[in-house]
Amino acid sequence: MRRSVLQRHARAVLEQELRRAHGRLSALPGDGPRSVEDASSRVTAALVDALLEEAGNEPVLAQALASIYGYEPTPEPRAA
Repeated sequence: MRRSVLQRHARAVLEQELRRAHGRLSALPGDGPRSVEDASSRVTAALVDALLEEAGNEPVLAQALASIYGYEPTPEPRAA
């Protein structure tokens, strides 16, 4: 499963949702909007990590993610 593709997708979804919530977030005082964005980014990254960890234990989940996001290229051995 391509970790980088899943991470980019999760980040794109996060950015879309933050744009949708922009009006409500801008009503927060001070650094509130930035704090929500930072916390949301950390939660998104943690969710991706947890999903990938679970996929390491659940072959069906790993196969589903790979079918959506593709497979990591397998490094080919090189002559020294």
